[in-house]
Amino acid sequence: MEDVARVVGAGLIAAILLVFLRERYPALAVQLMIAFVAGVFLLLLPALGRIVGVFTELGRRAQVHGAYLDIALRVMGVAYLSAFGAQVCKDAKEEALANVIELTGKVIILLLALPMVTGILDALLGLLP
Repeated sequence: MEDVARVVGAGLIAAILLVFLRERYPALAVQLMIAFVAGVFLLLLPALGRIVGVFTELGRRAQVHGAYLDIALRVMGVAYLSAFGAQVCKDAKEEALANVIELTGKVIILLLALPMVTGILDALLGLLP
C-alpha cells in the first residue's frame, strides 16, 4: 500500500512538472518521464521477482513444463517493454517509431509463442485416431 501511495504521489508531481516542461522544454519533459518510469520500475523489481517466483511455484505444483512457463513470462516481459517503449515514443510525438516498436513486440511475441502453439497442436493431433 505504501508503494502505491509513493508512486501516485510522485506521479502527480511528475505530471504537474511535465505540463510546464512540455511547453518550454519538450526534450527535458521526455527525459523526466523516462526517469520517472525507470524509478518506478526499479521500485517494482522486488515485487516482480516475487511474482515470477509464485508463477514458477504454481507451474511446479501443476507439473507444467518449465519451458511453457518461461515462454509465458518472456511474452509478458516483451509486452510490457514494447508498450513502454511505444508510449515513450508517443509522448515524444514520434508516432511512426511507436508503431514500429509495437509491431516488433507483436512479432516477437508470436515467435516466442510458436513452440507453445506447436506443442498444443501436437497434443491435439495425438488425440485424433
